Amino acid sequence: MTDQPETAATTRRYFSTFQLILLALFAALVVVAKIALRLPLQLPGHSGIFWMTIVVVAAGVVHKPGAASLVGLTSGIIAGFLGLGDFGALNTFLSYTAVGVGADLTLWLLGGNAENLMIATLAATFGHMMKFLVKWGFGIVTGAPVGFVALGLLRALLGYVIFGALGGLLGALTLKALRRAGFFQYLAEKR
Repeated sequence: MTDQPETAATTRRYFSTFQLILLALFAALVVVAKIALRLPLQLPGHSGIFWMTIVVVAAGVVHKPGAASLVGLTSGIIAGFLGLGDFGALNTFLSYTAVGVGADLTLWLLGGNAENLMIATLAATFGHMMKFLVKWGFGIVTGAPVGFVALGLLRALLGYVIFGALGGLLGALTLKALRRAGFFQYLAEKR
């Protein structure tokens, strides 16, 4: 066993520069979707259909554990800086990060195949539920009346589950369409 210092040639980064750029673009797309794509539904969690689609596609394009977490973290920083969210920058940052971490954790536990419709739907549902839990926790911490929170809890919970699941389903379908179109082949050639 030799004690050679690590050099640039001997160390290998987990994400390549190209993958980091892709993930940063997906993170920016999450924020743009939050700003630009609004459905007039007046239902809690309805934006999850867009968020979770993008997060699942990001996890499928950069097929490594941590990809969705990095998208959530980066989009949380961007969204917090832009002043998005209900309870301020910290809540926004934690909510966006929780989305990515929840989706990543689920993908990791279920085998990581974001193209599988069931796995992607479960990952997106759990990721979006994590955002709900952060928002609910902040509501409790900031002194929102517990009765009021509990009254709207079931409706909000159902909204987060339904729209998260739809986002995961759309994400998996998008990944399948990208594969059929030759996108992954194109990416492999460009690396």
